[in-house]
Amino acid sequence: MSGHVIEQIKTKPATALDRGVQDSFASNRCREELARNIDELHALSRRGLWGLLMFLMVSAAALYLSQMETLSLIHLQLKEIFGPPPPSDLLHVALAVSWLSGFVLILGRRGADGKPGYNWCNIALPTAFYPLYVFSDATGGYFPAVFCAGLVLLLLEHGFAVCYANKVIREATERLKRLPQ
Repeated sequence: MSGHVIEQIKTKPATALDRGVQDSFASNRCREELARNIDELHALSRRGLWGLLMFLMVSAAALYLSQMETLSLIHLQLKEIFGPPPPSDLLHVALAVSWLSGFVLILGRRGADGKPGYNWCNIALPTAFYPLYVFSDATGGYFPAVFCAGLVLLLLEHGFAVCYANKVIREATERLKRLPQ
């Protein structure tokens, strides 16, 4: 019982001062976290530009390869190894289904106001059709269809990522302004 009395008699720090120090630490921590989130959002929007650049480079390489004369020799060797190429109509259907599913996923995330799910698969899926079309048609006549489908999806995804990043950055800067100094 004397221990309890002694604890009650001991001087205790001022709680107002203690709360002020805790609020200061919480405020600084919150500032650092908001600044880190803003940096990550800027990186997310830049990743979309890098993805577009990579898609354009792969598309240029695919167009160049489809126009080469030596590709006809490789085309004949591929026919011997894999058999006849798939029909063009089947490739058109696969491209349309792939494009439509990507379009619905992008619009679904936009409608739900969720964070963009940008990753490198967004570039790999449209470019996967280049070798299929080159194998199916060595003249490169289907290049514009694959290029436009991929470009529309990547631009839409990038636009969504930029809009999301701008909105969240604007909200974060508003919160930064409201934090106590």
